Amino acid sequence: MKRSAHSGVFAAAAALFLLLAQIGGQPAWAEIVEEIAVRVNDEVIVRSEMQARRASISRQIQSEVPPEQQETILATAQESVLFDMINEELLVQQAHLSFDMEKYFDNLKQDFMLKNEIKTESELAGLLAKEGLTLVEFRRLLIRSNVPQDMLQFDVARRLVVSPDEIQAYYDDHRDEFRSQGEVMLREIVVLSEGRSAAATQALMEEILARLAAGEDFGVVAAELSEAPSRENGGSVGPFVMGDLAPVEEEQAFSLEVGQVGEPIVTSYGFHLIKVESRVESVVAPLDEVKNKVEQVLRQKKYAADLDAYLRKLWTENQVVVNPRYASGKLADGGPYATLEELISGEAPLGPPPDDDEKADEAAPETAPQPPAESGSPAPPQQSPRP
Repeated sequence: MKRSAHSGVFAAAAALFLLLAQIGGQPAWAEIVEEIAVRVNDEVIVRSEMQARRASISRQIQSEVPPEQQETILATAQESVLFDMINEELLVQQAHLSFDMEKYFDNLKQDFMLKNEIKTESELAGLLAKEGLTLVEFRRLLIRSNVPQDMLQFDVARRLVVSPDEIQAYYDDHRDEFRSQGEVMLREIVVLSEGRSAAATQALMEEILARLAAGEDFGVVAAELSEAPSRENGGSVGPFVMGDLAPVEEEQAFSLEVGQVGEPIVTSYGFHLIKVESRVESVVAPLDEVKNKVEQVLRQKKYAADLDAYLRKLWTENQVVVNPRYASGKLADGGPYATLEELISGEAPLGPPPDDDEKADEAAPETAPQPPAESGSPAPPQQSPRP
């Protein structure tokens, strides 16, 4: 099928839309005097940016999360949106100290053009003009949608090391995590007490035991005398793993020798007799088989701890001042993350407080899920790279 000449343009426009959605939709460079939510050093996050981010993530939740879970996730996201935006700003500012931003932007731009089949700079300029974006705005979109994960990869993930000794120690301390479940196949004979006297029930059970003791095949006797549905296939049942059977039956099933018949088990419905047909014993997988899994577990644990320490260091080394009106969740009551008693100062105006209608909107904002952080661990604003 011949590809449409316009498909590349549509794809590029869609990619720009996704970039706008990632950073909240509302350009921070818009010349609008409005209320500041946070000052991060010399940069500010304004109320409309925060609302746009919430609306964007809310749409994501509504399209990806089952309706019955949306309310809970929205409530969690409401507490994290501004916190995540501050982390994003801190990472962007840190990138200017770590990267050659001109080369960094040029690489991002070339990658964007390649992925979206944009051949020339003039073609890119035409697309940006059509979408109402300047090159400066496009630069900001690319940088803010890529810097967080790249900075976390550069400063956290790539420095992470898991030693062979750590892998061995974790394996030794968590051997049960790598234990396979035992599995057993049984044959059974069930004698029901319903409709017969206790003596008659006992007599039938003794007849079965006598025939088995005389050497008759368990499956043949089960097919003839068992009163369970399994009689149709000679009493064969299973496989069962630990936890599938009643305690008394499980004890016999996993302790008898293969081919051995257990003692009759008295039940509420009569008697239950089992024979072990086959069994796979529970074993701990050797380290060589699970080494990669152990290393990944340790990397995740280390990454969470290192990420927490890294973000806390950023907050300590930079000035973050939160407007008390928007201080909730981790930002509430000063917390470890912001100095709320300081005034938000600088050239950018604080702006007027929201009117009553806006306050009502702010009380129940549209929100969306960010991946929940480990307790006490700040979450990055973008999906962080896996170590």
